[in-house]
Amino acid sequence: MKRYVGIMIAVVLPMIGFSESTLRIDGVSAYANEHVITVSDVVKSSRALQELLANKRDGEELNKVYRDAIDEVISRKLIVDEYESQKEIRIPEGVIDERIDGIVREMFNGERSELLKALAKDGLNEDLWRAQIQEQIIVSAMRNLRVDSKVSISPLTVREVYDRDREKYATQPKVKLRMIVISKGDTPKETTAQLAKLERVKAALAKGDEFAAVAVAHSEDSRAAEGGDRGWLERDMLREDLAKVAFACAVGAVSETVDIGKQVCILTVEDKVDSVIVPFEDVQGRIEHELKIGQSRQLFTTWIARLRKHAYVKIVDEALTP
Repeated sequence: MKRYVGIMIAVVLPMIGFSESTLRIDGVSAYANEHVITVSDVVKSSRALQELLANKRDGEELNKVYRDAIDEVISRKLIVDEYESQKEIRIPEGVIDERIDGIVREMFNGERSELLKALAKDGLNEDLWRAQIQEQIIVSAMRNLRVDSKVSISPLTVREVYDRDREKYATQPKVKLRMIVISKGDTPKETTAQLAKLERVKAALAKGDEFAAVAVAHSEDSRAAEGGDRGWLERDMLREDLAKVAFACAVGAVSETVDIGKQVCILTVEDKVDSVIVPFEDVQGRIEHELKIGQSRQLFTTWIARLRKHAYVKIVDEALTP
């Protein structure tokens, strides 16, 4: 049966297998005004936390995700409280009905009985689930009112960001590369044989044999059959030692031997493309989007800080484990 991600809230994952640990199965996690937030409320709210529990992860990482999840639940409760006290927007019951009808139609083929089965499996009844959906709609509407509607980025700001950091919007240089890889050998005897093989490779290349043909005959990696062809590679796709040699190598030239640990390699660059600054028009939308995300995050943080300042918030325990 399909689940509606973000609407269907998973039941608290069973703690079977954690009996040897000190994980708290349930209890009060925090208070936010009149809201009592339980451990199970927090776990249900966080997919990341559920995944850590399912994988039997413990300790610092689990506690950090749990603490972040507590803050998220507290924020939602405070947002709902502000909704109840403000008079700028009201959400008609019909909006909730419409959302529920859409979920039944899209995720359960219009069968309300299938929805009820899914809710029962998650330990929910229809009224509780409806309240959760109402909360999500309220939080979304209030965020739009307090945050999203106030985000504004001027074209001048976008241009200033581009001009200040043009290199950020440059393409990476690329090389079209072929490589011959020879292992060093694990024993003195193997090392001697491999050095001799490397010398044969270098001699063949020095006399003008085609690099691809030499790679097919002698290279010891998975690309040997393709003549050592690596295709087009951006600089950050290569190890730094190889990138340094590759981008210093002239097109058509053969490099010196490069030591890469248990192997050595020789490479040739068949073509190059230099880094270029992407025109402003091509990245204008991207920059504006990035700025809007940053401004939205800042506005949201300020808003929640204000709500918490004027609310009663108490976190009972910040950790699932000691």
